[in-house]
Amino acid sequence: MHGAAGRDGRWRETVEMALTGAAFAVPTRVWLGPEAVGALARRDDGDALLDELSGFGVGCVADRAHRLADAPAAIEWLDADGLSALRDRAAQIIVLS
Repeated sequence: MHGAAGRDGRWRETVEMALTGAAFAVPTRVWLGPEAVGALARRDDGDALLDELSGFGVGCVADRAHRLADAPAAIEWLDADGLSALRDRAAQIIVLS
């Protein structure tokens, strides 16, 4: 999915997909691409947007190589091996780039 985090229908669609998985007790993670991390870091409400997900047990991950100082604290930063392992274990991957 492509779109600015929190600003368009694709973000809402991503959130709804993630929350649907969580509602059925499916361990759910949203993989934030570099553009999504950047958009969230620039927003004053970036933490609040991710709190909407984490409040329902949905975690957000991103590549440690794209870490920004202003990025929301709720992002779990993984290296390439961690992301690869996550991808290998996942039944479904939701990527917001």
